[in-house]
Amino acid sequence: MKKHLNVVLSVAVLAGSMMMVSGCGSAPTNAASSDSQNVKVITLGSTSAAGASGKLAADQTVQVVSKISGKIASVNVEEGAKVKKGDVLVQLETDDYSKQLEQAQAGLTASQAKLADTEAGARTQDLQAAQAAVEQAKSATVTASAGVNQAQAALDLVTKSYNHARNFYDQGDVTEDELDKVTLDYEKAKAAYDTAVSQQQGANAQLAAAQAKLSLLKAGATSNTLEALKADVERTQAAVDLAQNTVNNAAVVSPIDGIIVKKNVNAGEMAQAGAPLLTVVSMDQVKVEVSVPEDMVNSIQQGAKAVVNVPSIPDKTFEGTISFVSPVSDTNNNTFPVKLTVSNADGLLHAGAVANVAFGGNGQSRLEIPKSAVIQKDGKSIVYKLSGETVHPVELQTEEKNQDWLYVKGEGNLQANDKIVINPSDKLADGTKVHAE
Repeated sequence: MKKHLNVVLSVAVLAGSMMMVSGCGSAPTNAASSDSQNVKVITLGSTSAAGASGKLAADQTVQVVSKISGKIASVNVEEGAKVKKGDVLVQLETDDYSKQLEQAQAGLTASQAKLADTEAGARTQDLQAAQAAVEQAKSATVTASAGVNQAQAALDLVTKSYNHARNFYDQGDVTEDELDKVTLDYEKAKAAYDTAVSQQQGANAQLAAAQAKLSLLKAGATSNTLEALKADVERTQAAVDLAQNTVNNAAVVSPIDGIIVKKNVNAGEMAQAGAPLLTVVSMDQVKVEVSVPEDMVNSIQQGAKAVVNVPSIPDKTFEGTISFVSPVSDTNNNTFPVKLTVSNADGLLHAGAVANVAFGGNGQSRLEIPKSAVIQKDGKSIVYKLSGETVHPVELQTEEKNQDWLYVKGEGNLQANDKIVINPSDKLADGTKVHAE
């Protein structure tokens, strides 16, 4: 047992000596590869000269709004929920709107009843009531006429007194107080006369109306009357339809099939007409919008196919269909907008992701790299290339492509399918051991 222990100790000492020698002979390498760092990498791909970059966008993005204002009774979905066109997403309270509907229905019922009665003709009791109203109106006109005559006589008498007092006041035989009293009596008499005349006119108008109603009942409804009553039925029916639509609009439904990506309201809050309540997107297919230079636009045709590559999905390409080629250039950079649609049946594509589009052509391919992978070190542009489990700096020259991407100029140490680090940290160095995410 003692001999075996000595052997074990000897092996341990020898192994420790080898580690110390190795550490002394390669200090820089151990410094760079001491602990594995987590990094994000991207696989490079070449793009034809007839290509461009853009970002993915949802095929449809709809702000769900309410047509009416009201208190929210319930919100039936959460962010991330898949919905179908017509699904009720938000329900508003309907108590007030239901009462308005009931009121409109009552108005329609009254209008329909009035039309039906008119079409049926006048009843005996209606004729008798109308005749009685005429006699009563005649009596009122006689009374009103007598009142006018009486008021006229009083006014004539007061007028004479007023004129007499006015003449003597001018001669100094009547005091101002006496003139004021006579003037007040005159104004009262004049007002009484005007009131009597107004009452007479009202009585005459009531008599005319009563006689017209009696005549109408005797003659029956005219075609114009029937048309007016029918129009009133149509008006009240429209009011019912409008009130019913308001009740229906209290249920806010999804306008498309899609996914809820934003929820702005909760139950108990007030919804304002036209204000966004939810946002729903359709991602069954996505859109890509890119800009191409003038010398390329004529070779791109609507309906043609193109290859779409998404750097975040390095091992897969997608087929895009050109849906729009703008005939008008962008005034800022003299390029032409081009739009494509890409099927997203498997749901891999996400709105906002960068996409490279290859339209095809005979041009020489050029390597592209994201700006987020390039750092400046000692006045040089450098990227970190992944080799196995370590990274190594690669110096390169670049040419601007757009706000997110660069072209690699000349022959270099980078090729398609190489993996480089995105957003490299200051801790990276030649030989640093990394773990690629």
